[in-house]
Amino acid sequence: MPARSLADEAASAGSAPAVDPEAPALAANVPNRAPIVRPLSTGAPAATSQTGGEENLPTLNELTGDRAVGMPPMHLDIHVFSTNPAERFVFINMRKYTEGATLTEGPVVEKIRTDGVVLNQRGFRFVLPRQ
Repeated sequence: MPARSLADEAASAGSAPAVDPEAPALAANVPNRAPIVRPLSTGAPAATSQTGGEENLPTLNELTGDRAVGMPPMHLDIHVFSTNPAERFVFINMRKYTEGATLTEGPVVEKIRTDGVVLNQRGFRFVLPRQ
């Protein structure tokens, strides 16, 4: 079959496809489940909540005093969580890491969880949250 451009497809389509009134509605075949809704970030640190049984740790932005001194800037670019720990990974400052890896910036990736990644810097644990 020869390839056709999108312009050719649009021109040959003419109008919207007809709807068969006898066909069951698509919604009738969808199980009745609550939608998955995640709140938009309000600027408040999400990692300090006790949702999902996850440990309550301070976020990178909440670090103060000696703990914040010398802490390099870090940004969670990509966050992939899976129930299988072997499939979890993150990109921090555009570098890929898995659990147990040491960041170029110094902290160790202790755990990748649903709301971000737990990092350990010289024995102090904190969360770099999803944005």
